[in-house]
Amino acid sequence: MRFADFSGVMTDRPETTAASTETEQLMKLLELELAQKRENWKQAGERARSIRSASFVFLFLLIVACLAGSYFAFMRVNEQRTNPPAPNAAVSH
Repeated sequence: MRFADFSGVMTDRPETTAASTETEQLMKLLELELAQKRENWKQAGERARSIRSASFVFLFLLIVACLAGSYFAFMRVNEQRTNPPAPNAAVSH
């Protein structure tokens, strides 16, 4: 065998170039997929944050409404206690 016969067998450059191109494409696709997943996670986080904020506002309004209702109920009871109703003259024994 001569040196010229080995030179054709020893050149693997087209295969490595194709493999490196394929790995680069795979890396780009993986990066794209991860970027999309990151964006979905951000949107889900924002959605959860807005739901949490809405629930805190709802709880705050519920507590304020309960406090206002109990204030008016106690004021009414206090008013009735200080001013007892007059005895009814029609029901006398």
